[in-house]
Amino acid sequence: MKPLALITTALITIAVLAAGMAPGHAQDARRAPPLEAKRALAMVDTGGAVGTAFAVSATAALTACHVVRGAAAIQLHFWAADRRLPGRLVLCNERHDVALIAVAVPDGTTTLPLSDAHPAPGDRVWVWGYPLATRISPEPSLSQGVVSARGATAGTVALDVSAGPGSSGGPVLNDEGQVVGILLGGWHAGSGAPTGFTHAVLAGVVRSLIAGVEPPSGSVPAAASTTSLREIGIRPGEGIGPLRLGMTAAEVRAAIGVPPTRRYESGWVEWEARRLWVYFHNGRAVMIDTDDPSLGTAEGIKVGSTDSDLIKVYGMPACSSVREFRGRAYLGWYYGGLFVFLNGSPRQVFGLRVLPAEAAQAVCRP
Repeated sequence: MKPLALITTALITIAVLAAGMAPGHAQDARRAPPLEAKRALAMVDTGGAVGTAFAVSATAALTACHVVRGAAAIQLHFWAADRRLPGRLVLCNERHDVALIAVAVPDGTTTLPLSDAHPAPGDRVWVWGYPLATRISPEPSLSQGVVSARGATAGTVALDVSAGPGSSGGPVLNDEGQVVGILLGGWHAGSGAPTGFTHAVLAGVVRSLIAGVEPPSGSVPAAASTTSLREIGIRPGEGIGPLRLGMTAAEVRAAIGVPPTRRYESGWVEWEARRLWVYFHNGRAVMIDTDDPSLGTAEGIKVGSTDSDLIKVYGMPACSSVREFRGRAYLGWYYGGLFVFLNGSPRQVFGLRVLPAEAAQAVCRP
């Protein structure tokens, strides 16, 4: 096998963020009051959810994990530059509900620093966000409130500040315009009724999570940089179940244990009872399809796995698009020679296809 295709990671100067400073991409946000922090805002659109993000460097933005978890694609509409750009998910920590997105932050956008201060009950805070997307206003909305108490979960605080669906991921700011937290959402009573209180994860927690992401060297183009799948032990595209690309017909039959149901002039060979199809070229297996739930990749992805499972194992796909599988159209996610076909809500794996990474790249380009 040739080296597998590449997946994205962020190009972020973690040392700068860990020191509590962000490079002045357009202006120095360390001296900006809360009102000027509006220029750091971006509306997050995944096609199924809307949230808020804010730039923390020229190559990265922060939001809440639940806003982007499981998203096939991430778009960020930066308010100050009035530009809509693709983002790549680098980190989605479910425990603290923090997500880091690699994105080429456009000129005119402010970057916000993460504060070392620990907000105390009674401290005034400001929150920017997109409550109800743009139905309230075509631009970000600002709320003012106070810290009510330490949160029930370690590393969080409860806030008395108005917010709504779409505000999640927005920056919680002190009077100096520094980020003291990321808004996570509202508190609800047992009946599900809103209480008027919201909660946020502290900037110190966010800083520690970001510091755990190792920054590769280089500069950021329109899309994020990449790293080798093999370097992190991921082997999609090599095979499904006992089958591997490059096997002869005899080896495939021996691995399956039963003769094929039928052979097609196109080169496909079918094992109907196993829900398995293998395409041979010059006597070697060059494509394998299955929707058999008993077969899967070396990392355990199989029919019935969810989009969250995929992200935990492989990260976000190199690209996604609608693809044909066994005569029907499904959402296809691509990972270095592996196509995973998804349907339903929540999205679940319906079928798997492996083929040489070089051929897959020609079909599905990031």
